[in-house]
Amino acid sequence: MKTMANRTILEISDLSICYSSKRGEVHALDNVSLSIEPRQLVAIVGESGCGKTTLGLAVIGLLPMPPARHLNGEVILKGTNLMKLEESEFRTYRGTEIAMIFQEPMTSLNPVFKIGNQIDEALVIRDSRVNGNRTVQNESGMTVERTNQKSTGRTERREEIITALRMVRISDPEHVATRYPFELSGGMRQRVMIAMALAQKPSLLIADEPTTALDVTTQAQVLKLMRNLMQEVDTSIMLITHDLAVASQVADRIAVMYGGQIVEEADAIDLFAEPLHPYTQGLLACIPSGSKAKKLQPIHGSAIDLRSLPKGCRFAARCPHVMDKCSLKNPELITRDTHRVACFLYE
Repeated sequence: MKTMANRTILEISDLSICYSSKRGEVHALDNVSLSIEPRQLVAIVGESGCGKTTLGLAVIGLLPMPPARHLNGEVILKGTNLMKLEESEFRTYRGTEIAMIFQEPMTSLNPVFKIGNQIDEALVIRDSRVNGNRTVQNESGMTVERTNQKSTGRTERREEIITALRMVRISDPEHVATRYPFELSGGMRQRVMIAMALAQKPSLLIADEPTTALDVTTQAQVLKLMRNLMQEVDTSIMLITHDLAVASQVADRIAVMYGGQIVEEADAIDLFAEPLHPYTQGLLACIPSGSKAKKLQPIHGSAIDLRSLPKGCRFAARCPHVMDKCSLKNPELITRDTHRVACFLYE
């Protein structure tokens, strides 16, 4: 795992998470390692059930435990291992250092409260957590302490609400702040969610399928907005998506997941120019090109059952380049040029 001392905002090392179920253990994450630098947008891409959302929930501490269990690994945010924090300690990070945008804003926003009131609540919670005393030891043994400060007044928060709505390019923010969620379009609601998250001034923003319910035009606008705001508010973004086309528009780096593992990671430009892993190649072959001469090539077979993992490579049953050793041993991530890839083709 590449370490970037004093620069890495988030470093995930060998993280393994499983869920207990009546039909067996579901190994959602298996030794996942990933790092995110300041003002960097990293996209986590893969099909449904590959562990993308579990990774995001593990970072922000919202995994349901039980049935989820942390088997091993670390999630280090700016020097502090979040996996060792008690829930009361974690709450001081959630909503201050880490924020999350969920897939469907209509279910994330409270339908009976006005937009301004909901953003105001987020600001009050932020202030109460930041201004309260807390002492936490980070991985270096250093004590991190926040002292009591004067809380932001209602007038100041009102100005901050309007500024947050204006930041996400909402026209007439004073009027929008007085409206209810059902009075706004899907794109407007998603912008409100982004405004609410960024108003907390997080070091890391996790966006879980933030454009799934939006039309193509609105989707492009929201993605461009997120990319621009990342630089304006000095934050890093973990974008969770099943769509490589979406990732290609905004990501600096892309990590491709399959079966609870990262199988390839590279700079976005390099990943599209030279995909190495057969699964990544298969995903790209499924993207329409607009040319009649090029036919879509589906990935044959079905996704693996995370309750019953194969001994060897998890993609072997669907891989067009499968070899004998693929059924005997699971390949480890190796570095090749600008890529990290888990495949025996590149040993």
